[in-house]
Amino acid sequence: MSTKQLECSSRSDDSPHKPQHEDADRSSSSKGSSHHGDDTRRIVSQILDHNSTITTMSLVTVYALYGDDVRKLAFPPSADVTFLTLSSLAFAFFAMEITLLCWCREKYLNLPDFEKAKNVIKGFAVRESISSWFNALGKSLEVGSFYFWLDLISTLSMAFEFPWINVSGDMDSSVDGLIAGKASMAGASAAQKLKVIRMVRLVRLAKLYKYLSTKKSTKQIEQEKSDGIDLVPTESHVGAEMSDRTTKKVIIGILADEVVYRNEFSMNMVLENRLPLVNEFDQSSIEKLEFSESLLLNSTDCIDITYRGFDDGLPEKAVIPHDRARPADLRREEMNVISISAMGRSRTMTSTFDISERVREEALLGILLTSFIIVLLGLGMISFTKDVRNLVIVPIEKMIQLVREISENPLGKDFSLEDDKMQKDDMETTVLIRTISKIAGLMRVGFGEAGADIIGKNLNITTGADAINLLGNGRKIQSIFGFCDVRQFTDTTECLQEEVMLFVNRIAHILHSIVVQCDGAANKNIGDAFLLTWKVNSNRAASVKDHKYAADKALYSFIKTMIEMTRHEEFLCNFSSRALSELYERMPGYKCRIGCGLHFGWAIEGAIGSSKKIDASYISPHVNMSETLESSTKEYGVSLLMSEPFYNLLSPEAAADCRRVDFLDMDKSGKASGLYTYDVDLNVGFTTEQQDSRKSITKPAKRNFTLVGEVKKEAPTNSDKSDLGELPVIKVSNNFPSIWKTDIDVVRVRSHFSKHQRSQWDAGIQAFIDGNWDAAKTNFEDVLKQSGNTDGPSQLMLSRMRGLNYTCPENWPGYWR
Repeated sequence: MSTKQLECSSRSDDSPHKPQHEDADRSSSSKGSSHHGDDTRRIVSQILDHNSTITTMSLVTVYALYGDDVRKLAFPPSADVTFLTLSSLAFAFFAMEITLLCWCREKYLNLPDFEKAKNVIKGFAVRESISSWFNALGKSLEVGSFYFWLDLISTLSMAFEFPWINVSGDMDSSVDGLIAGKASMAGASAAQKLKVIRMVRLVRLAKLYKYLSTKKSTKQIEQEKSDGIDLVPTESHVGAEMSDRTTKKVIIGILADEVVYRNEFSMNMVLENRLPLVNEFDQSSIEKLEFSESLLLNSTDCIDITYRGFDDGLPEKAVIPHDRARPADLRREEMNVISISAMGRSRTMTSTFDISERVREEALLGILLTSFIIVLLGLGMISFTKDVRNLVIVPIEKMIQLVREISENPLGKDFSLEDDKMQKDDMETTVLIRTISKIAGLMRVGFGEAGADIIGKNLNITTGADAINLLGNGRKIQSIFGFCDVRQFTDTTECLQEEVMLFVNRIAHILHSIVVQCDGAANKNIGDAFLLTWKVNSNRAASVKDHKYAADKALYSFIKTMIEMTRHEEFLCNFSSRALSELYERMPGYKCRIGCGLHFGWAIEGAIGSSKKIDASYISPHVNMSETLESSTKEYGVSLLMSEPFYNLLSPEAAADCRRVDFLDMDKSGKASGLYTYDVDLNVGFTTEQQDSRKSITKPAKRNFTLVGEVKKEAPTNSDKSDLGELPVIKVSNNFPSIWKTDIDVVRVRSHFSKHQRSQWDAGIQAFIDGNWDAAKTNFEDVLKQSGNTDGPSQLMLSRMRGLNYTCPENWPGYWR
């Protein structure tokens, strides 16, 4: 977790409170100005988070870490001006960054909340504990976030590298200035303090980690978006907080271990050979002084010796070999000045030593140390955060991602666990994910397609602890409504008793499996009846391709359900001996059959009920029309009836085998419309052995049709095994509209009604509408005779005309009232 991400995640979207003014113009102007300021802050924040900005600041941080050591190690003093310029620019960059972050990030520079502190002080009497009270008071008076002080300290540490700022307060680089400065600082102690202060520079390691981790995270997110994938869940607030706290502790722990003290080289110069010359000036004493000076020069890297307070007539500066470096050629930090005194500090001797080699070695070691700390910081972060992330953060983020996916598309996919490791894991976080997945499945099954918006809207509501808005305005939609009813259900219920639930749910398994595969949705289960829907985009319903053959799929779903129910009769009627004996005694030769009605129209989709119980469903006369059509199937003697609005949505391939069975005013509006059916003969016979034999064929012979709707009984698995028994797995092809010619089962069930019968029927129904009932009677009788006296629509039309002595009434409107 990078600090920039943390700062972004903690950013508040609420605009600051604005006072209300009596003048409306001034209020409007103030509000506009505030919004403008918020927009500017947002733009600046986006610039700071941009990849180019992060890359630039990462490079500046690397220079701040290594620049000073590289300067000492590889460049002459003449390059100091260039490095000083670069350091000044780096300092300016860091200072500008801190300033902008303080301005655009709300929680970066935390200012004391005195009002909150006042309330905390007032609540001292009702405190839970002293520690919690001090903790709350400290938070209210807190100044600056952790990363603010981190940035500030690391930036201020660069100031000690500038020549106009040093610990002694002296900017003189001459030997005399060094002598005076060192004399006032107690020598080596001041140099040691300077090194300790420079160690604060390692705080920049945290900044480097911040930049690199932010850049990596941003790059990863952009890559996933460009690839069109969403594998990594968005980081949660809990995960961000835990990562942030872990990062802080690792940074503080590592930096605390880096404040170390190094020993400096020191030496003492004895003035014994110079002090006697003050009182007694002889050749022997001079020779001793010259010898001691020569010994000092030859055994050390001394480049300057200065005497002060000696009134012995000798030079104040000793002669230095010409092959030694001059003080003017060395940097201040490359010289070590040691002063010793005698006789009450009135006489001093100061020696300057060339320690440039040692400084270069320290610079090299500093580079190695910085690199080592970077590796240590990275390993520390990985070690500290790996277990926390795997055990806590990742599961929490998966929960958030799961809830987000459910809210965006509650019916989009199966939210079961796909990771085998998580399925076997018994961690509490994994149990929570499983529970959320189960709740999502229950909501999907319980609410259905009509409740998808209710689920999504309520999961997206974040205001209030118990914010649930179940009731409200509905939404107008265009849809195909299909209504199914189980024949002889009352008698069946009396025979089956408690086993009737198994019976209904087995029918629902076959029906819903096929409907869902045909892009439909189950809405209501009303005991012996089922309401199914296929939503249609009203703006794109001009042709069958525009609505993706929705009508074809609805019609095919019902026909295929009838076929599969006939094929799996044994599965549907697998009851106890008692129930079966009662069922077949009351209804000998019982076969499970359904009647179906299909209609197209508008409806209002929404939640119906109260806060105690709701049903997500549809309210419309068109929903009732589908139920009316289903109930009329018994009168017409067919298994399925379709309204003319639905028929008009069918493809030519599907409509070719539909038959208009009547023309009437169903809704009493004075406007008649056609009534259609799809002739289905379920007595052709379907057995599961047929499917098993097809399944065993590995290389089928070439044929003009494809096998669809393959149903196979597999060994029971966790998904197929239930109280209903071994559930048949039904697979349906979506090869529309050619499926009307390639599905051999559909071809077989309609083959009983020949083209000749269809042409005779069409002539008869047209003659009936035109009032030529003699011709209509002849055609209907021929159709009935060819069907073996089993055609229900022919029997109904002949019965109607027989009631009027086959005489067309006067003022015949052309349709049956």
